[in-house]
Amino acid sequence: MAPAPTLAERLAAAPSDSLSVADIASATGLTEKTVRRLTKDPQWPASSVPEDAGEQRFARTACVQWMRDHQAARVDVTELPGADSDRVTITDIAHRTGIGRGSISPLPAKYKDSNDPFPEADVLGTYTWGEVKTWLSRRHHRSGPRGAVEPPAPVKQPTTTPTSDVLTTTAIERLTGRGKEAVKTLVRRPEIADLSSGKVGRSRVWPAAALLPVLWRLGYLPESGPLSPEQTAVLVELGYLPAKGRPTPEQAAVLLEFGYDPAGSVEHRAWLVGPVRSATELAAHYGVTLSAVSRRLSRARDAGELVPTPIETEDGTRYDPKEFDTFWRR
Repeated sequence: MAPAPTLAERLAAAPSDSLSVADIASATGLTEKTVRRLTKDPQWPASSVPEDAGEQRFARTACVQWMRDHQAARVDVTELPGADSDRVTITDIAHRTGIGRGSISPLPAKYKDSNDPFPEADVLGTYTWGEVKTWLSRRHHRSGPRGAVEPPAPVKQPTTTPTSDVLTTTAIERLTGRGKEAVKTLVRRPEIADLSSGKVGRSRVWPAAALLPVLWRLGYLPESGPLSPEQTAVLVELGYLPAKGRPTPEQAAVLLEFGYDPAGSVEHRAWLVGPVRSATELAAHYGVTLSAVSRRLSRARDAGELVPTPIETEDGTRYDPKEFDTFWRR
């Protein structure tokens, strides 16, 4: 089974040489909120447009290099040199794996309280190479340091013991509230199809940590407010929500990275109570094309479903943003 592409590889395939925040989010599957945070990193490539002069754009090649430097590379441990009994330093591990020392050095602290901590160093600060290789083999499909591209590692004694870490088409149906045929069409979208990690039996599966942010970004899951019983059940099975009570701080942080804030971001709450919006403004807000909004409204009308009430103004047709948000995320 071919490993899933790294964020750098996904970004390298972006169609434009100059990328906006939305372009980077679309190519990598990260949320725009995460990408905006990345752009604040001192080492992030400089924008070709000043921050206060309009939409910032970044050179694709520079962004790809940044991702390569900050996302732990996939490692085939069978090809790594050295005997398992070797004692190695952080610098040795970086040299043997080809991963930058800056990506390796935070791992012991980052995973100290994880269910799968980084191997323990001796009093001289060296590690057993065989233990390091085994650890890397378990995590080679995951991305690097917290604060760069991925949610934090799970903590010990989680409130909920995950029963799965992948999503099937059935789980996607439960999450999105869409039927089997609609989900078949959805998972053919390139940004979703490319994330699949293969099949388990006859069922195609997707890593939950990679697919959930995309579903949130595309508007198939609510940015805020209550989740449906089915959505809650799936997230409990994945370990992102507790079976009872409130999420732990770690779970809440992961969901926030994915794109979900129960209370809603300040920006989202302001949007919902703001002025009526045109279809063009709605399309921009949800990160889709104007024709996608028109098609969605048309399909709902043809199916006899409730649609947002159009409001005729001197400037053209407008919609109440809260009413439209409820429709869009239904």
